[in-house]
Parts: sequence; structure tokens; C-alpha cells
Amino acid sequence: MYSPEIAAQIKKGRSRFIAMAITYFLGAFNDNFFKQAAMLLAVVAGLSGLQGTATMLFSLPFILFSAHAGWLADRFSKKNVVVGAKFLELGAMLVGAYGIITLNWPCILAMVFIMAAQSTLFGPAINGSIPELYPREYVTTANAVLKLVTTLAILAGIGLAGVALDQDWFATAIPFGRLLVALFVLLVAGIGVMVSFGVVKRPAAGARASFPWLGPLHSLADLYKVRGDRLLLTAIAGDAFFYFISSIVVLVINVLGISELDLSQTMTSLLVVSLMVGVCGGSFLAAKIASGPGWHKVMGPAVLVMGTGLAATWAAILLGPESMHLALIVMALVVAGCGGGLFLIPLASFIQLRPAADQKGKIIAVSNFTAFSGIFLSGTCFEFLNEALAPSTAMLVLGVAAAGASMFFSFAFTRYGTEESPC
Repeated sequence: MYSPEIAAQIKKGRSRFIAMAITYFLGAFNDNFFKQAAMLLAVVAGLSGLQGTATMLFSLPFILFSAHAGWLADRFSKKNVVVGAKFLELGAMLVGAYGIITLNWPCILAMVFIMAAQSTLFGPAINGSIPELYPREYVTTANAVLKLVTTLAILAGIGLAGVALDQDWFATAIPFGRLLVALFVLLVAGIGVMVSFGVVKRPAAGARASFPWLGPLHSLADLYKVRGDRLLLTAIAGDAFFYFISSIVVLVINVLGISELDLSQTMTSLLVVSLMVGVCGGSFLAAKIASGPGWHKVMGPAVLVMGTGLAATWAAILLGPESMHLALIVMALVVAGCGGGLFLIPLASFIQLRPAADQKGKIIAVSNFTAFSGIFLSGTCFEFLNEALAPSTAMLVLGVAAAGASMFFSFAFTRYGTEESPC
């Protein structure tokens, strides 16, 4: 239970955060709805390798522009940054809608890049606002709630992408499903722009750092400076690992469903949804058992659970009865996602809370830079796995890799964890 004073701060923070959360939900939905539709179209067309290319393009703006995004979030009102980012999203969706309708892959890939640039700007603004709105005692819970909002958006986006593509309401020259996807992303982007104007405007943190003209070199320099705080550096590394391996998993699942299991686009999307359902459950579990001074103790076990779930996907296909394949795969992916959510939420909270007020945008930007460097590498790793291994075998390899990583994180977080951790 919180004291009356803290409870009042939490209530006030919630009322101010609603528009920001809705804006975040719409952006996450649109992003994942479009990307999943594009990736499914690529796999069906025999161009599964484009998934790796799209992943690398999506991560590139975070690598190039994270320093600029952090500077903007610290230097100016976060509302102004959010509104500008939503207009950029609308522009991205115009390009993407044309690409989906015409099946123009350069336009589709360009949209992925522009949308990633929008997310690059948006991330430090929204994540940096959580510690500004809530007392530190509630930040982990607030992150779990925000993760739920984001996960629901991702679930809806990924799940509905396959459903939309499979629709055939009318006879049209262009497959109706592609038209439906194009119209829907434009509608959601327009609503997102309107909602963004409802975000509460707060004074800028007032950082006076010079503009980071050198972009990723500034991010590398800022990351190097973090080395003095070994627990923060380990948290940033853990965050990057999560996004590296989860990005590969989603791409492998798309190929697994369509190429190896011969599922429809709808059912393949639902496999990804089951993974995200697990992330949602793990996020709320984190709010219960991974807050307070001992938060770092769950890090190693959480990664081990994630790896076990991924390896169990392989076991379900190779060792389980054929009639039970789908049910067993779904259960294994839920377990993997649960471990991932339990791992991610304490890290996100710690990275938000650790820096000084006028440094939060910069540190969150450094975290984004590192995480999306991992995602960029995941595109290359996926292309290798896609060429060398069956999707089910790739899931086993990823599970073994996660199990190995759990030993590193158990050691690192136990060594550097402190009783005065701000989580």
C-alpha cells in the first residue's frame, strides 16, 4: 500500500499520462500491423530474406539518430516532440500504403525506415516522461502497465495483419486484403496525430548540452561514459540482448508458420501473438516480484525461462504428437514470452530511474542505440539461420543461446546489484 501522498501523486500522474499512452498504443499498433503484413507478403512471395533486410532498415534510424532524439527530449517539451513524431508517422504510412497497394518493395522498405525514425524520436520522449509523472515507488508498476498497453497494441497489430490480408470482401483488381491494410494504416495514423495534441505539455528538463552533430559517435561516447556505472551498463546490455534475440524469434516464427507448418497468414500471426501474450504476463509478474532492492536477482532465471520456452518450441514440433503440434508450440511460446517480460520490465525501470533528470533522455537514447544495434545484427543473424537451418532447429539454437546468456546475466547482476538500487 502507498501512503496517501504517494497515492495522490500516482492518481495525478495517471490523468496526465492517458493521451500519451493512447498515442503510444496507436503508433505501436500501426507499426506492427504494417510490418507483419509486409513480412507475411514477403514470405508468401518466396522473399523471406527480405525480413532480415527490413529488420536492419528498421533498426538503422535508432543507430543513426538516437543521440538527436535524446537531445530533443531533454532540450524541448516532450509534447512537441511527440506531435512532431506523429506527423512523421503519417508521412511514413502514406509511403507504406502506396507500397502495399502496388507491392512496391522499395516503398515498403522506405516506410519501414521512416517509421523507425518516428519511433526513434518518440521513444525518449515517452519513456523519459514516466519518472516525471510518477513517484519512484510506482515507476516499475507504471512500466508494467505501459508494457501491457504496448503489448496489447503489438498483439492487435500482429494478429490483425494476417486476418486483414486473408479478407476478400469484394472482387478487386488489387487483392482486397492489401487495400484493407493500406486504408487502415492511414486511418490509424490520422487518429494518432489528433490524439497527440491532447498530451499534457510540461516544461522541458532544460539540458544545455550542444546538439549531437556526430550522431552515432555521440551515442558511442555516451555509452562509453556509462562504464563507470557497471550496473547501469549491464542493464543496457541486457536490454540489447532481449531485443536482439526476440527480433530473430519473430522473424523465424513467420517462416516456421508458413513454410514449415503450412499455416495460413492468420494462424502464423497468432503464433507471434502467443509470444506477446507471454511477454504481457511476464511484465505483470515483474511488477510483483522484481521491484525493490532485489530486482536484479530475477534476471538470470528470467532469461533461462525464455530460453527454455524457445527450445520447447523445437521439442513440440520434433517430439510431440502431430495432432498436438500447434497447441504445444503456443504453450512454449507463451513460456518464452513470459521469461522475456520478466527480464525486460525491471531493466526498463532501472534505465529510466538511474540518470539525473536532465540526463534521462540521453541515457534512454543510449539504451535505444544499443538495443537497436542488437536488432540490426539480428537481421544478419536471421538471414544466416534462414539459409542454414530449418525454422524449428533455429528455435532450438536460439533457446540454447538464451540459456547460455542466463549464466552471464546471473553472474553480472549478482555482482553489480546493490541494495540501494532505485527500482
